[in-house]
Amino acid sequence: MSDKLFRKLAIPSNVSTYLSWTLIIITVATTLLIGGVLIFEQTIYFNRLSEKKSNEYIENQKIYVQEIVNNEIEYINTQNDLFKKQINSKIRQNVNQAYSTAEAIYQKFKGIKSDEEIKSLIIGTISSLKFDMEYEEVFITGLDGIGIYYPRRPDFSGKDLRKLKDKNGASVVFEELKLLRNKEEGFLDYEIESSENSENFPHKKTAFVKKFGHFNWYFGSKQYLDDYFPKFRDEIAQKISSVRFRYGGYVFMNNTNGKPIVMDGKVFSGKLNLLSDTIGLRHKTFLQQLKAIDNTDHGGFFCYKWNKINEDNLVEKCSYVKLFKEYNWLIGAGFYLDEINQNIKNQQIELRNDQQKSIALILLILFVLLILETLIIYRFNKSYKSDFERFFNFFYLSQNSFNKLNISEFYFDEFRRAGIAANKMILLREEIESKLIEEQKKAKEADRLKSAFLANMSHEIRTPMNAILGFSELLEDENQDEPDKTLFIKLIRRNGEMLLNLINDIIDISKIEADLLSIRKRTLELNKFLNEINDHYTETLASKKDKNIQFKIISDINPEVSIMTDEIRLRQILDNLIGNAIKFTHSGNLTIHVQLKDGFVHFSVSDTGIGIPASQHASIFERFIQAEQSTKMNFGGTGLGLAISKNLIELLGGKISVNSEPGVGSTFSFYISAH
Repeated sequence: MSDKLFRKLAIPSNVSTYLSWTLIIITVATTLLIGGVLIFEQTIYFNRLSEKKSNEYIENQKIYVQEIVNNEIEYINTQNDLFKKQINSKIRQNVNQAYSTAEAIYQKFKGIKSDEEIKSLIIGTISSLKFDMEYEEVFITGLDGIGIYYPRRPDFSGKDLRKLKDKNGASVVFEELKLLRNKEEGFLDYEIESSENSENFPHKKTAFVKKFGHFNWYFGSKQYLDDYFPKFRDEIAQKISSVRFRYGGYVFMNNTNGKPIVMDGKVFSGKLNLLSDTIGLRHKTFLQQLKAIDNTDHGGFFCYKWNKINEDNLVEKCSYVKLFKEYNWLIGAGFYLDEINQNIKNQQIELRNDQQKSIALILLILFVLLILETLIIYRFNKSYKSDFERFFNFFYLSQNSFNKLNISEFYFDEFRRAGIAANKMILLREEIESKLIEEQKKAKEADRLKSAFLANMSHEIRTPMNAILGFSELLEDENQDEPDKTLFIKLIRRNGEMLLNLINDIIDISKIEADLLSIRKRTLELNKFLNEINDHYTETLASKKDKNIQFKIISDINPEVSIMTDEIRLRQILDNLIGNAIKFTHSGNLTIHVQLKDGFVHFSVSDTGIGIPASQHASIFERFIQAEQSTKMNFGGTGLGLAISKNLIELLGGKISVNSEPGVGSTFSFYISAH
């Protein structure tokens, strides 16, 4: 009894009152819930966006300093190549100067003085040549390895130097002679051992040699790259020290042996060694640089504390460093995190202002919605038709959708029974409309395919018809020669046959569409039939000068075997398949294989033509559907042959299939009943 009373109070029997209170509660709760969710999502979105912006800003800074370092590495590479080319050019110039001098002396005194006198003149002249630097010189050696002239080593004159090795163990003369066996001149590079503390190891020596064929000599000159290296290194350091970028950034440069080259934006000239001087922050930071480049060619980032230029306070800094391997130089640049953090805070303030504006807008919209909802509910409560509003909305919306009423939402039995009836009506309408839509799609597709088919037929009919009319008009010309008239008659007959075959295909496909195609089975001597096919197509292919196709029929049928089938339709099937094979095959083989198994005659028509993509295997047998348009445009045809053949084979009690690969060829296999 108490349960019934509570239910009576909680759920009024009056539909209008019940719906009004329900709508008020649901609307207010939903509005507040949506508002809370939107505000909560705004808060989460702000936190995520703030974190994302911070990470993006730091990543952009990393990319920025990484690009700066890579640009400097590229600059060093370019200058290093130029540095080496200048040295090579210098020693080549020295050798060419000595060579030209010797050639001039030889040409001047040839036939006037003896060879020995000319040699002495050349050596004397070469020894007096002056070069830009004191350690620049030119030596002369015989192509047999005998020393001729060495400015600093007179004891080498007349000595076999082929087995002589320099202090680094290199067989210098042997390598020079080896190079000159196949060349008139060339460069040689030698590695030179250096101390572990050397700034520019590995050291190199570059030599240039050139044949002087008159006396079986060659001239040479060599230079040590480290003689010029200090100047090159200082030029690079000056360039690196001049680089400045945003937030007071600069580029630093150290040697892996611990010697600073550019520090705090200036060329370093002191005696500090970052590796051996272990006291202070600089040593620890240098070890981080070495760790960042360990086992990588791409460089790396590391974070540490460092003072800004002209400041003493240590600030968190993140730097990128990369190794220039040839000279073991560490090139790096970084940014101070306090400046980055300040920019990030400014961004966060802007984002928070945007968030507050968004929340204020949401609250305003919620307030407006509550007012509108209150007005709507009030008007609904005053309406005497409120108990039918749900059904009205349902029937109104059901015009464009198939949404159903949730029967469990209704409290009153009358609405429940009405809802069940309405849902049955929707189910029935949905089923009918689905069938109508499906039939409409089928009708449109059939109409489209037939329109495309008729368009193709008009073209295929027009082609032979134009030929017939054209050659007929030419025959009316009395001035035509008899051979030409004979040719025109043949062409008219050939195009007439094409037109007749096309009309027959159209008639057959029309019968297929109307389900009126029939067959007439008679006794057929299979081997005789196959011989006729073989003779016909052998002659046909022989007349096609643009084809190079080997045609053959392989039959496992006994000569006396006869079958019951429609000879005309079987010939039509084979003509379609063989005709297609000839059309799409330029050269190769066309083979027909025939077998009798289990009361069925199996045929396979194989060619080595262009083949058919796997995606088209299923569609090529469909009515009114042809292979892809590019094939149709290149080879012509109506595309009806395979569709007609498939239906004829099924009427003869069999099936057809295809196995094809583009560029390899196709095999069409079918079987028909032998009885």
